[in-house]
Amino acid sequence: MYRNLPAIVHARQVPGKGTGLFTSKSVHAGELVFAIERPLVRVPDNEHLAKACYNCFYLEPPEGRSELETRTLKICNGCKVAKYCSKRCQSRSWKVEHKYECKALGQLYPKIAPSAVRMAMQILLRRQSGSIPDTGWQELLALEAHVDEFKDGTTDARNSTKWQDIELMSQAATAFSGVLQAPNVVQAIIARIVINSMTVSTAAADAIGTCVSTTAARLNHSCNPNCIYLFSEGSLAVRSLQAIPEGFEVTISYLDPRLSTVERQRRLQRKWFFTCDCNYCTNALTCGHPDLPPLLSSRMSAGELYQLDNEGRRLQEEASAVPANALENLSRAMALFTQHKTIYPLWRYPWISIRQDIESAHIAQGDWASALGHALKIYLTIDPVLFSEAWNPHRAVGTYGLLKIMLEILHELTKPQRNEELLQELRDYRIDFPTVIRHLSDEVESTYNKGFGPKSPIAADIEQYKRQGTGFGKSDWQTELTKLKRAADELVD
Repeated sequence: MYRNLPAIVHARQVPGKGTGLFTSKSVHAGELVFAIERPLVRVPDNEHLAKACYNCFYLEPPEGRSELETRTLKICNGCKVAKYCSKRCQSRSWKVEHKYECKALGQLYPKIAPSAVRMAMQILLRRQSGSIPDTGWQELLALEAHVDEFKDGTTDARNSTKWQDIELMSQAATAFSGVLQAPNVVQAIIARIVINSMTVSTAAADAIGTCVSTTAARLNHSCNPNCIYLFSEGSLAVRSLQAIPEGFEVTISYLDPRLSTVERQRRLQRKWFFTCDCNYCTNALTCGHPDLPPLLSSRMSAGELYQLDNEGRRLQEEASAVPANALENLSRAMALFTQHKTIYPLWRYPWISIRQDIESAHIAQGDWASALGHALKIYLTIDPVLFSEAWNPHRAVGTYGLLKIMLEILHELTKPQRNEELLQELRDYRIDFPTVIRHLSDEVESTYNKGFGPKSPIAADIEQYKRQGTGFGKSDWQTELTKLKRAADELVD
């Protein structure tokens, strides 16, 4: 069935899990296992369609940000939906995918179909034209669809795709594409997209799209995975997080590994219809740490802890549902856990997730001092506990995010009309930003080279940071590290 697998892996059945991929030779930690230049189908999500290149997924920076590299996106004159950062990207996209869907998308414009519908439309149109050969089509049909489970409707109703949704999306894909296929065939395609899709993200781990790769879809889940999947310019790479002996299964995490065991199990069952029995779930571990550390369980009953966690999640969900009140709800959630900070670990879910959300909310509002405080907390106190290796991509992303905040602050403090309010907030810390930026640039370059590969998507950014002379500070890292630790303790809880 799988004739085009990379030589380094082979497929075989895994009891209770279907087909999995196994190493055909040993793999070192931080090594590229395999890469997929163009997954079967990939699209920017609706939120980012107007801001992302349809081919390489370059994302326009928010207005007013001091990005070193900016490209002008030009819209496709045919459909008015797809945008491209260069003629090269437009040409490549047109040959492979866009020429088959352009007319259909244009007829629908200004309405934009959901990502799953647009993906199904593209698959149907390309299959009809012969762009997807028989082998590729059979590999798609061999993927899990879980049609019976969807029809049973036994999953948690919140945030899950219901069978009625799949029926509506399949009707839309058929009508908008104009391709005549049996309803059950299109429904199964939509179901396969929902089950097997992977999130396309930026180098900073911001989700901007969705893809389906019939090869990568064969990777089974573990909450303690030995690999991670990453994206660079729309291509998918699977890299090892640890050494993998020959003949061992290659696994990834379908979820954020920082989620608690209870939350991981809930989400896996709700979306993928299975209960994980990996060693982390069996022993109630998150990133190798007990979900209930002895100090926490000795001071708080299970009922009290459950109530606290649920209230934090409720406020976080409200923040997501009502962006206008996001900062207020997230601040209330943070206050809940701050009351118990002597016993409740900073890294424990949902506190870590709420902190990440509130950092993003502060960035969106231009509150750079508060964003810096939360980013420093994650960089100095949380990520080193969860991910012991500095090059782990999850940890490297946090370091890169901190670097970007430092660059924004330096820009705010040195522009002609400098940010006096920010200057006052940070004056007492006397941070030498060029020294910090130099160190973080070197650290990001080193960690991304191993975690993401030498041609990582931020390599060009780092070179530009260095060429612009931001690395010439007058202090040393250890001196600045002491200042940063103080700032992390005082800027935020």
